[in-house]
Amino acid sequence: MAKVIDWIKANYDRVAVIAAAAFLFISAVCIWWSVIEFGNRLVTPQPSRRKSASQPPVAVELDRAAEQLQNPAQWKGSTRSGLFVPEKHFIGADGLPATLQNTQVHAPVPNDWFEKYGLPIEDADVLDQDPDKDGFTNLDEWQGGTDPTNKDSHPDYTTKLHLVSATEEPFRYVFSSRIKEKFGINTIDQSEPTQFLKVGDVIRGTDFKIVKFTEKRERNQYRINEDVSELLLEHPQSHAQVTLVKGKIATSPQSVATFVYNWGGRREFEVRKDQEFSLKPVEDVKYKLVEVQPAKAVIVNTQKPNAPIEIGFAAP
Repeated sequence: MAKVIDWIKANYDRVAVIAAAAFLFISAVCIWWSVIEFGNRLVTPQPSRRKSASQPPVAVELDRAAEQLQNPAQWKGSTRSGLFVPEKHFIGADGLPATLQNTQVHAPVPNDWFEKYGLPIEDADVLDQDPDKDGFTNLDEWQGGTDPTNKDSHPDYTTKLHLVSATEEPFRYVFSSRIKEKFGINTIDQSEPTQFLKVGDVIRGTDFKIVKFTEKRERNQYRINEDVSELLLEHPQSHAQVTLVKGKIATSPQSVATFVYNWGGRREFEVRKDQEFSLKPVEDVKYKLVEVQPAKAVIVNTQKPNAPIEIGFAAP
């Protein structure tokens, strides 16, 4: 033993190297064995554990969550807006996000009207579009209650007619009295003596002739049976006519209305009272200006003289 100890002391460095090498070898073997055991645990399935009747609440919740992950709930929606259902979104007039359900995109027209006819509600100018090329915009068609996709369905052409100006002038003479077959005619300012005329006579100071007398009576607001008889006057050259109602001031044929017609472009034209005119594209239909007032003009379709049409100024 003493010799061994002496040899170790004499060869200490060599003994230390051998001992370190032996330690490293043994450590490597242990690590290798641990790796093999760990791999076996990963590969070998663990026996399933059955839930016991006394499973703690936390474990029950975990099992329930695991089952929900295995059988996820299906997304369902009853409206046109949803996670997997596309919905059109817009930036509203207030600068905030908007959808078809919470915002009227193009007031005053409701969103459903655009969807009914398949119109591009997302277009900023959709109200000004004319998909059926009939000369009427989508806004015109909505206001008229017509089909914007059918060129045979459109508002009346007179809806494109508006006043630019109206000059109403009173007829200078008034039918003031009647004595049998004679009619008293006075100037509206009473500046001339009364003319007593009969049918066929010309009113002095004018070229208008009395061509017809019609006797009429009707109850007024006080339920009094009032004389509203009429004298029909006609100009021999222009054939312009004026109806004088007893005791009332008539509108002069010199009254003028200036119209603007916005179908197929912009056209401005002037019409005198009792003058006829037509509107494109149906030029065989004739209209007649029967009344001029400062705020409106009244026309009639000559084929429907008892259905007056009021024409006002265009909305600003």
